[in-house]
Amino acid sequence: MNIDVEFHIRQNYPWSKLPGSVRQSLGNSQREYEKHVLLYSIRNQLRYRNNLVRYVKKDERKYYEELLKYSREHLMLYPFHLSDIMVKGLQVCPVCVDKESCKAGPGGQQQ
Repeated sequence: MNIDVEFHIRQNYPWSKLPGSVRQSLGNSQREYEKHVLLYSIRNQLRYRNNLVRYVKKDERKYYEELLKYSREHLMLYPFHLSDIMVKGLQVCPVCVDKESCKAGPGGQQQ
């Protein structure tokens, strides 16, 4: 990914505010920029709220599910900084592979 593109994603620049040089590096494709936003957000395990990804991915739950899937596939650590969302909202805790096989009770405590 281009360093300039990453910088503008990190600073939450929407497509309409991107400089022409950055747009040109993306082939003047808003869709390509949105793909980069999603990939950057998932790779860096960013929160959905207060982030540019909320304009790209409309379903918050699916975003976090994709984030967890990517993290597992790439052997990344469990996103503990998102545990308030993961445990309460998605009902997925660090000891779970998925919520069906989870042996932890409410709040992520072992039963």
